[in-house]
Amino acid sequence: MRRFFGFVVTAGALALAGLVGYSLVTSWLYPEPLTIETVDGRALITATQPELIPFSQPIDNSGYDVSYPQCKGGLPEKFVGFAIVGLNGGKPFAENKCFSKQWQWALTHDAVAVYINTADPGNESPIRYGKKIANDTLERLNKYAIAPGTPIWLDVETYNTWTSPDRSVQLLTELATALTAAGYPVGIYAPPAHWLEITGNANLALPTWLALGPYTDISAGVADSKAACLQGSFGGKTPDLVQFVATVNGVTLDRNIMCGDPTGLVAPTK
Repeated sequence: MRRFFGFVVTAGALALAGLVGYSLVTSWLYPEPLTIETVDGRALITATQPELIPFSQPIDNSGYDVSYPQCKGGLPEKFVGFAIVGLNGGKPFAENKCFSKQWQWALTHDAVAVYINTADPGNESPIRYGKKIANDTLERLNKYAIAPGTPIWLDVETYNTWTSPDRSVQLLTELATALTAAGYPVGIYAPPAHWLEITGNANLALPTWLALGPYTDISAGVADSKAACLQGSFGGKTPDLVQFVATVNGVTLDRNIMCGDPTGLVAPTK
């Protein structure tokens, strides 16, 4: 009888352990969806920003952004106030192989930031995939000794794969939450039409970086960017940064205008 009782207890313990293990694995593979607030019937993507690094003096409100497409060419020499460098090679988990060189160039300016590529191929939980992108990003930031306080912009474009607006909102919320929790301020970069398709035109309580598109004349791009600073764009707010792409003498560069206070958009280098 004692032997039988011991067998029953052991079997019960093993079954319970199995159930607990199964529950843990399931919750890891398929975490519960995040609770997303809504504003005017649209999802709100937000995160609690860390302490922002203040500026002790004004900076020029113009800047460049560069990434892997500029690996084969020279970097801009004209003075601007800030530079933003792409950490990835066009997709999450891909490497910008000349990031180190570009980052050293960026540090010669008054302020810097980083942007990362985002996507959702849809083959696992969007929350888990968002965590993966965040962890990969944090490893790369550590590799290049990029300290917390440096803003990270999430590049949201249809050139990468996305599955559905609901999943996109979950993934971007998780990604923003993980990066801000690690001490990095977060903003969102997107062309408005891409944002509409990817997120269903979700609202944002994060800084926004508006992409206007290509220009053949720099002065027209600057004028339109300054005008865009005063108009609604995506995310239900006016933009904090505006980008236009200008091709001059066969050289194409991403140029940017800052709409106001740089705090939380870029970090001072001095």
